[in-house]
Amino acid sequence: MYEEISFANSDREAVEAAAQELFNHVKRLGVRLDDIDVVDPCDVCRRPEYQVHLGRLTADEVVTLNAALCAHVPPA
Repeated sequence: MYEEISFANSDREAVEAAAQELFNHVKRLGVRLDDIDVVDPCDVCRRPEYQVHLGRLTADEVVTLNAALCAHVPPA
């Protein structure tokens, strides 16, 4: 009989959930983050945390996203 074990990492799962939420919010604003990715911490560089890379956006996608964010975020 095999014992069930898990290799899940709760820190990564939390970042993945946040990235999924961000993806859905941005999609509702009219931009798909098709290249979004969660990158693991780096043991040899100065990046001790998980990172969310948004990927590549076209100029039109950036304009769309900027316009949507400006409409929803009050000026500083």
